[in-house]
Amino acid sequence: MYAPDAHHMFILAQNCVFVNKAQARYNRVMKNARKNGIDKKIIVIIAEAAVIFAAGVYILLSSLWGQAAKVEDNSEIERKWLVRAEDIPYNLEDGEVYDIYQTYVNYSPEIRVRDINDGEYYVMTVKTDDPAFKGLKRTEQEYLITEEEYYALLAKNAGQTIHKTRYSFKQDNGRTIEFDIFHDQLDGLAYMEIEFPSTDEADAYETPSFAVADITRDLDYKNGHLARYGIPASFNDYLEGRE
Repeated sequence: MYAPDAHHMFILAQNCVFVNKAQARYNRVMKNARKNGIDKKIIVIIAEAAVIFAAGVYILLSSLWGQAAKVEDNSEIERKWLVRAEDIPYNLEDGEVYDIYQTYVNYSPEIRVRDINDGEYYVMTVKTDDPAFKGLKRTEQEYLITEEEYYALLAKNAGQTIHKTRYSFKQDNGRTIEFDIFHDQLDGLAYMEIEFPSTDEADAYETPSFAVADITRDLDYKNGHLARYGIPASFNDYLEGRE
């Protein structure tokens, strides 16, 4: 679900930095004033006005964020399997294809940004786990953001950027099957993911014969973990059937 007030949330986050920069500017102005013998009272008035203005913007946007935060949460119920790309029984190019660069800017809560199809659009996602379901069910909010906002957040990256290609297939039963083929430092990894309307349906779904392993509850295979630590040590064990 995309929230129309995402811009306010982004600006609020950036204004924490803005206030800090205003304070730093105040300190520099005061230092130069002392060095150059400028009337301290005048400099103090100007510098403090800048800080007060920054704080005022922050408070205003905090109020706006309070409204933006009322958007409805989505519960993502998803199972995930490790697969071999060569064993996928679909012609991948027949699906909807998305080239994704995915970067994490925070891990708790999990906040990530995506560049999809070389700038066709940008998305920021906030996810929180439901501990009772151990990776099966998570709360997710997605926001369309601008290119400028994307690159500002990208500068705060907290791990390696993940590059993957997603192939999406809509099924007659209404479900969507997605295959993620990873590149670069994660070359060799491939996932199949399916979202479900309920945890009961998710648990009842039988693992496909071509899948290597169900990794839904293996936190080492979450994308956030991959961004920090790369391919898990258990990867070859899964491929060789030792897990």
